[in-house]
Amino acid sequence: MKSYCLLTVLILLPILAFSQYTNNHQLEQSRYFDRQRTAYNQKLSNDIAKSDRDWATRVRMNQLMNKNAVADKKIISEENNKKKLDEKTAKIETDLKIQKEKLATLENSDNNQENSIKKNIEKTKEQISKTEEKLSKAKSELETSSKKLDDLKKEKEISLTKQADLEKKEKEEAERKKKQEEINQALLKSLNQNK
Repeated sequence: MKSYCLLTVLILLPILAFSQYTNNHQLEQSRYFDRQRTAYNQKLSNDIAKSDRDWATRVRMNQLMNKNAVADKKIISEENNKKKLDEKTAKIETDLKIQKEKLATLENSDNNQENSIKKNIEKTKEQISKTEEKLSKAKSELETSSKKLDDLKKEKEISLTKQADLEKKEKEEAERKKKQEEINQALLKSLNQNK
């Protein structure tokens, strides 16, 4: 009976050892696949989050670029308007100078036809006052245009600064993504080696 028990133990021992090895091997495989699945899910969630950030960044970048293009058009338009106002102001100043010279000539002329000269002097004075009003109006329009142009240039500067900041963040994000990919590759490589 003793030999029977010993024989039974010797026969069952390899079977129990093999089943233990199989269980350990299946457990290790299960753990390995769990780690791979976790790494894949992590990478997938990182990729989704990054694509969302990239999309939002591209949208903001496009908005800033459109805003800059509109600002450029407004600046060009306002510069043209300012140039026209400058020309208008210069023309009015020239007309005023001519009218003042005409008035001075009339006041210094002979006193022969005194009534007609007085009428011409009064008429010229009225023209001068109207021209001075036009000149002050043109100067105020020119000043308003200059202020608007300065505001548009400041707005564009701010927009360009925001765009530069956004480009910097995008570059930093690309570098971070590259580092993350290197880490993920190293992790997958180490998981493959542990297999």
